[in-house]
Amino acid sequence: MKKLVLALVPFLLATPALANPASPEGADHLTQVFQTYLGAGANVISVVANGDVYDLTVDVQPLIAMGMDAGLSGTVTPIAVQLADNGDGTWGVSLDQAISIDLSMPQVLDLKEEIASFSFAGTFDETLMAFTEAQSAFSGLTLVETIYAPDVPPQTIEMALDSGTLESTANAAVAGGADFEARFAAEGLTETMTTPELDGQPAMPITIKAESLSQTLTGSQFMGAEMFQLASWFSAHADDASLAADTAGLKAALTAALPFFGAVQATGTATMLSVDTPMGALGIEELGFAMDLTGAVPDGHFQQGFTLSGLTLPAGLVPDWAAPMLPHSLSLDVQVTDFDPAAAVTVALSALDLPDPSATGPEFDANLLTALLPKGAVTITLNPGALTGVDYELTYEGAMVMGPDMELPTGQATVTLTGVDALMAALEGAPDDMKAQAMMGFGMAQGMAKVEGDKLIWEIDAATSGSLAINGMPLMGGN
Repeated sequence: MKKLVLALVPFLLATPALANPASPEGADHLTQVFQTYLGAGANVISVVANGDVYDLTVDVQPLIAMGMDAGLSGTVTPIAVQLADNGDGTWGVSLDQAISIDLSMPQVLDLKEEIASFSFAGTFDETLMAFTEAQSAFSGLTLVETIYAPDVPPQTIEMALDSGTLESTANAAVAGGADFEARFAAEGLTETMTTPELDGQPAMPITIKAESLSQTLTGSQFMGAEMFQLASWFSAHADDASLAADTAGLKAALTAALPFFGAVQATGTATMLSVDTPMGALGIEELGFAMDLTGAVPDGHFQQGFTLSGLTLPAGLVPDWAAPMLPHSLSLDVQVTDFDPAAAVTVALSALDLPDPSATGPEFDANLLTALLPKGAVTITLNPGALTGVDYELTYEGAMVMGPDMELPTGQATVTLTGVDALMAALEGAPDDMKAQAMMGFGMAQGMAKVEGDKLIWEIDAATSGSLAINGMPLMGGN
């Protein structure tokens, strides 16, 4: 529900600043502006003048009623927002209330959410079409969700958060749109679920807990005004017939909104994470992630990474002899480059010039793929990462090139191991049959390794399609 409120407020404020104090005429005008984006038939928004502010009520019950034929039922607390015209093209926006959501669609979804307290305060800039600053807080959030799917038992997930905050800022970007930053923090996560019974395996209850959660999101060139104009186009073309009659208008609106956003980066951390299962408790002192994604720009980039430290496994799950081999930390970071979203979007939009945009064929698909992959392939890079145990560390990095016309990918990688003696010593305690197999594998790996002090290094070379060599020793491809 918080997302609904924050999404609707910018639509309302896409209008020239009105003079203080609030007036019935101003309320009528704001309502008309909202209808530009949401359509007049929904009857979701009401605006009334109240002294120096406008009282905005967001009530989605009419939308729920529209879904009754599909079986949708339930109630959602109306959201009461106060809007203050600052007279300089900015608006003060605030709300403070409890929120309750209870929705049901038979054999699809049951959803109940309660927020004991939710508050929001911010300043919205009409020119920027973004909140230049905003703060929100909540407490007592609970969620119970049951998901139904064919041929599997229903799955229920229960989640609770003690409290949380969100702060954000935005400013005008040099290249257009807005640059922004948002910081989220929460405490006291508890989530319970039961895995469904499948293939003879019994259902298993799982409880996940985290002491704290945090996330930072930064972005550049978010095309807010153009995105809202795109929303207004869809509002004015609510049925298939009117949409099909104005594909030129749709193309113009989409083109104006490009590149949608320049780039978005996100980082996050969960601390003192525990996962309780019937086999025992798994613990992680800190779990982190990082993501970097570009919009419809020529130099496409996607990166995803995660780290964990302080890993502990349930007691008795691993035999004593194997305990020294268990990792306690891990890092993994992968990125994809050498693709062109801007060119691909341009080709995709050209379909709207056709009499029937859905009637594209193999030639169009080929042109779209060529635009997306100007080099015929993407480069997938494994950035430096490590798997670390008490007395050993395995590091890795590399890259490979992969494309639809390549029989096999090409690439190179380097793997380094320190502490092999500790691993070999641990294996001495393994059962004889397991030890024999493991020792044989270790022996083969050591035989191909390059030794530098206490390090074993494997330089893997597959630079030519169909070839593979380790430290210059050909394994396939006739090197």
